[in-house]
Amino acid sequence: MAIAQIPIEMAGLLSVWLETLLYGIFASLFFEAVFIVLKKKNKLPTGPSKIFFGATMVMFISITAHVAINLYRMLRGYVWLADSVGPTAYWENLSRWDNITHGALNTFTTLVGDCVIIYRCYIIWDSNLPIVILPIAIATMNLAANFVVLRQFAQLSLGSIFSPSLVHWMNTIYALAFAQNAMTTGLIVYRIWRQDQQSKVLLSSSFRLIIIVRIIVESASIYLLNILIAIIFYAFNSNGQYIAEEAIVPVCGITFTLITVRLYLHTSASDPTTQYPDTQLKFASTPGMTTDSGFTTTIDQSAGAGFSTQAVSIKEHSFVSDGCDDVGRLEDSLSDSIDNTPLEHMLRDEKVEMEHNTLPGTAV
Repeated sequence: MAIAQIPIEMAGLLSVWLETLLYGIFASLFFEAVFIVLKKKNKLPTGPSKIFFGATMVMFISITAHVAINLYRMLRGYVWLADSVGPTAYWENLSRWDNITHGALNTFTTLVGDCVIIYRCYIIWDSNLPIVILPIAIATMNLAANFVVLRQFAQLSLGSIFSPSLVHWMNTIYALAFAQNAMTTGLIVYRIWRQDQQSKVLLSSSFRLIIIVRIIVESASIYLLNILIAIIFYAFNSNGQYIAEEAIVPVCGITFTLITVRLYLHTSASDPTTQYPDTQLKFASTPGMTTDSGFTTTIDQSAGAGFSTQAVSIKEHSFVSDGCDDVGRLEDSLSDSIDNTPLEHMLRDEKVEMEHNTLPGTAV
């Protein structure tokens, strides 16, 4: 099935328009993410939080420079050199300094994004280096392939992005980028999902970490879908590849900041002392045991002279404490966990708290 070809001059215009539109979305998310970080300035900054805040600033500068270069290219191709060179010849001249600079900024921005997600995966997996060895190797190969492509740009002069000398390397870049991001995202999601399953030991329903899984998957899917569209366009030698490729840089920034903002909006929507309706926990206890928390309790005496089952029914509008409060504090801190990445520490702390709070003979 053939894809209708888009004239290269039209593809150039549409690519700059789309990137500028996406840059506006990214800039809004960036300033909101910075506001979130500054709002929590009273909290003690950690090493990962400084790294991620620095990466956010670097990514904003890089993406802004990328948009500026694209606007400069559009003015040269369609205005300043429109009569002498023409838009078509201008876009096909791959050896121009502005085209090479544009490609270098593209490589740098996606590299920062790759390093961030790999580092996040490394931290969430308790600094387990073997987990991220393969993603690091893939990112390194991707960087090398990008250098080869930039060198080919300088040597091709007038040519096409679909030139035989570039096809292999461009396919390699897209495939490695897709594989690396899918792998690291999957590892992060699996780690959080597994902790969510373990948290069910104390909670009768899953309402915490699975939300993080959804946010990460939905946000990362935007970037992966963008890469997949670029792969399809390039496979069919369509100039629509230019449009999809220009979207990758701002989408990389959008994915990075969207996780921070969405998680903050989710956690701030609930009161710090979160309320949960109709949660029921059962603990093995002696027949005369009562609670002083104000919860409605029932004592089942049918067990005879041995141990009986005490059902603690937490009615709507009752405040959850002790073990459940540990998980509540986890969610309240999740806005830090994604942008400042102490999530991995909180996952580990929650597991320790669950083990500490689990009583002998506990049944849920």
